[in-house]
Amino acid sequence: MNLARRLYIFPFVFSVFVMGFAGPAVWAGSERESHTPATHETKVAQENVAGAVTRIRSSAIAVQDAVPRPLMVGSPIYVGDVISTSPEARLEIRMIDDTVMTLGERAIFIVIDYVFQGDKGNAATRLLSGALRSTSGKIAMLKDKPFKVYSELGTIGIRGTEFWAGYLHGEFHVGLLDGAGVYLENEAGRVELKRIGYGTKIKKRGEAPKPPEPWGNDMLGMSRDSVSFN
Repeated sequence: MNLARRLYIFPFVFSVFVMGFAGPAVWAGSERESHTPATHETKVAQENVAGAVTRIRSSAIAVQDAVPRPLMVGSPIYVGDVISTSPEARLEIRMIDDTVMTLGERAIFIVIDYVFQGDKGNAATRLLSGALRSTSGKIAMLKDKPFKVYSELGTIGIRGTEFWAGYLHGEFHVGLLDGAGVYLENEAGRVELKRIGYGTKIKKRGEAPKPPEPWGNDMLGMSRDSVSFN
């Protein structure tokens, strides 16, 4: 599947699939696994590896070519995976460039593209629901900063940093936790976050990101707790 097609996959398709089709079979037992064609694992293994699971709490799955894979510590993450976490779940992934991504509960996250070869690389992911905390690695340090996280309301550009992003009450929030900075943009505007502890948000589709403002203790605590393993 090419990049353009992956960028415009509708969120509800994955929500319905994961919760309505994949979920019962994966959470309840291994019957679906016993009927999975052996050739599928071979095909998936030939895809680009984007990273691996380093920590997990509760349950999470990755879906590739309409086949779900339960995730555990050490499980590979592939380009094209649609990752879904269960209630109360936490999932930490170390990518091939040493970026660390932590997903909170009920997250849906797509690895659109992820390649890294020395002085060249590209990272494109999409957060459809839930919360994400990311500490960027080598790709974000490249000259062109080719690291993006897409959402339904805006795109995050990463410049060597640690940030939090997530949906709260229908709004999409982004906060800078450490490092050089991030930006949030859409067709209506762009906001740069350069001060640690500041955040921005988009309230609805077609609306520009709000000007940066400091996150209070409540917001900082909520963002921390949403992805914490403690």
